[in-house]
Parts: sequence; C-alpha cells; structure tokens
Amino acid sequence: MEPVKKQFFIVGTQRSGTTLLRLILNSHSQIFIPRESFFLMPFLKKRYLKSTISGNSLRAFDENIRSNSLFKGTYIDGNYRFFLSQLFQQEEIRLKDLMDFIFSGMCLSENKSIWGNKTISFFRKIDILFSLYPHAKFIHIVRDGRDMFDSWRKMDPGKNNVAFVALDWSIKLYKIEKSLKRIPPNNRITIRYEDLVSNPEVIIKSVCSVLEIDYEPGMMDFYKTSHKYTIPHHSELIFKPLDKGNTAKWKKRLTPREISIFNLLAGHYLRKYNYEIEKGRMSMSDIAFMLKGLSVGIPQRLMQVLFMKRTLEKGLQG
Repeated sequence: MEPVKKQFFIVGTQRSGTTLLRLILNSHSQIFIPRESFFLMPFLKKRYLKSTISGNSLRAFDENIRSNSLFKGTYIDGNYRFFLSQLFQQEEIRLKDLMDFIFSGMCLSENKSIWGNKTISFFRKIDILFSLYPHAKFIHIVRDGRDMFDSWRKMDPGKNNVAFVALDWSIKLYKIEKSLKRIPPNNRITIRYEDLVSNPEVIIKSVCSVLEIDYEPGMMDFYKTSHKYTIPHHSELIFKPLDKGNTAKWKKRLTPREISIFNLLAGHYLRKYNYEIEKGRMSMSDIAFMLKGLSVGIPQRLMQVLFMKRTLEKGLQG
C-alpha cells in the first residue's frame, strides 16, 4: 500500500471545538479524519523514532485492536479490513509505518487523499508527530477557557474544580505553543473557536489555505453527516448548523467567584487570545476556595496521569 502523502493534526484542549473542526474538515471531498486515536499514545515516544515495534508490544497491540469493539466500529469498515490484515502479518514495524498502515488505509478506503488526526492527548506529542511527519500541518484551535470550563463540567461533573481547570488550561496552552514554535509558520495555524462560529467561511478558508486545498462550500453542511463520523455523547450542537450565539456563555453560567479565580489563574492566556477580562478583587474566602481547589485537583490529576500511563504500558506487555 502506498501511504497517503499529505497529513495534518488538529490540536487543542478539551471542549475547545476540536471535534467541531474535525467534522467540518471531514466533509471536504479530499479529507478523512477518524475519531480519537488514544491507542497510539504508548508508542509516541522518542525511542520509537529509531527503534521498531515488535515482540510482545506488537502482539498485544494486534490483540487489542482485534478485541476492541470501539476500534472495530470506528476503523474497520469496508476495504480497510484488507489494509489491517496486512498490518497483522508484520513481525516488526516502525512507528511511522504503523500510522501509515492505519490512517492511509482508512483514508484510501474512503477514496480520499489527505488524512488528518484529532486526538486530545496528542497535544503532548506534537514534537514526536512533527519528527515523524516534517511536512505535516498543525491546526491549533483555542476557546475561551471559561466557556471550556463550563462545557467540560456540564459533560463531566467531576470537572467542577474551577481553580484546577484554569491552571490545567493554561499549562496545556503553554505546552502547545512551545511545541508549535518549532514548526515552520507555513505549516501551522491557530484559530479561535469564537471566530470559527461567527465567521466560519473566512476561518475555514484560512485553514484550507494552510492545508493547500480549495475551500468547498459544502463544508458548512457538515452537520448533515456528523452522525457518520462521531457518536451522540458529544454536544448536540455538532448535529446542527453553526450557532453564533454559542459563545461567552460563561457570563451567565459562572459565578462571580469562579470568574475571578479563572481570570486570576489564566489571565495571561485570556488576554493573549483577546478574550474579555475585567479586573476584580478577590475576598479572602475566594482565595481560600481557590487554594483548596488546587490542593485537591493537582494530586488527583497526577494520580490519573500515572494510572493511565501504567494501564497503557501494561496493555502492551501482552
């Protein structure tokens, strides 16, 4: 199989509009972007840039793919079974070849010529991805962190810690920006969610320009095929036309305390991306609330990261 020669990656924080952007671009006649590719996380390491994947790791990966109903439902369709069967015959494989097998095969099965990827965890792996695909494009989408927080806790009540989410949002933006600086300007673009929903044609045309493809008006009808490329647990908004009013909801939904805490901890990035921010004074009880949130949220997040890392590593040991 001849690998597809053009690739791109969508990066951003949770609830920032990455899925919306994926669906819009997926409606282009040349582009195919699958759902999240978390299964690649254990391999996106510097050592696999030079060494091959083999032995127990490759066998466990094969077994996980064969038995994973989510993977099969997402990736194994039509002619792609043929490409996947070729992968299973390998005794060892390079990381880039593994990704080409999966994504090029899937892209070709859809009769398209460009594959993209949108996996939230990949924001930590931009350097690795760029080393694998030095000509790839990177699209970074940013959303007002306060709306991101409101959306995230609506989906997951466990994300109701405003202090930690503000800090987490800032750290992720810092990591993304740091990695993107190493990528040539012509190979990257940063857009705001708010601009996308208010001026979609202008923004998508700018993205298409970076991808070196023609804009197609039918991309604005993405919602008509959303059900084909995602599942209902996402916001119902991705199954409807773009809504200009789906911004700045934090003004009504966040409490004054939550707004003050988020502005304090993430003010640098709110200002950097030209989001409205007001100066305000915090009471001693607000400060105590913020510190309590950080003291609980940071250890919890560290434990989650360690657990996920061990789970992924264990899954590759066969």
